[in-house]
Amino acid sequence: MKKYLPVLMEPISRIAPGLAARIAFHFFATPVRIPRPESEKIWHEQSKKYFLKSGIAAFEWGKPTDPLVMLIHGWNGRGTQIASFALPLVEKGFRVVALDGPAHGISPGTKTNPSHFAKFIEDSQKELSPEGAHTVIAHSFGGGCAVLAASRSLRVKKLVLVASPAFYERVVQFYARSYKLSKIAEEKFTEIVAKAAGIHPKDLNIASIGSKLPIPKMIVHDSDDNAVNFLSAKAMHEAWPDSVLFKTEGLGHRRILKDQNVITAVVNFIIA
Repeated sequence: MKKYLPVLMEPISRIAPGLAARIAFHFFATPVRIPRPESEKIWHEQSKKYFLKSGIAAFEWGKPTDPLVMLIHGWNGRGTQIASFALPLVEKGFRVVALDGPAHGISPGTKTNPSHFAKFIEDSQKELSPEGAHTVIAHSFGGGCAVLAASRSLRVKKLVLVASPAFYERVVQFYARSYKLSKIAEEKFTEIVAKAAGIHPKDLNIASIGSKLPIPKMIVHDSDDNAVNFLSAKAMHEAWPDSVLFKTEGLGHRRILKDQNVITAVVNFIIA
């Protein structure tokens, strides 16, 4: 059904723009739970597995008394998707916890949005380490949400963003136009997104929000990323003069999470 929606939505959005906007939002806000692949099972098996008070699934490596590094996945992702960072950090004396965000992995929920996801990061940090996390490593959608969380109540010393978008408004626009929504339907869709998130997409300028955070930040992005354009990394780096930009080539949007050079660079940034 979903694959036919772009064809169906164009006429629906002209006749009933409100209905088209609601249908588009339903799919926009509902992640797809992708089963954990074989490549992640070794990290899953080596982790301590439990649930936070909120029902959020947690996967932990290392000593509970060591400084906390939180691993936050992106849209349609899972905590273990970025667990390649875990053991190298444990070897350096860190406690690493990967989390399945709301409506992802084996955590509860069906829908989420940037503010909701940011709140999950904030609440998880408070439960896991009330004094604060040392670092948050976040991928894609999770990266922008981590910056938003840090601008609110998240206590963290360093941020590492991997393949993260800088402008949420562009994400919303791209999605609406991929469904061929009429102009009125697109406006209504944006209003629904803004109401659900409690913040307008145009105000979710991660480059701008992050510029107000006085903490070290690292941006990791591939020049060939076809999911999030490298221009996002460039915009954030320009807005954050003291940030570290680590550019890769040929790794795309997901393989970058398992690249040894990336892992080494991120670990070195964290321990510096």
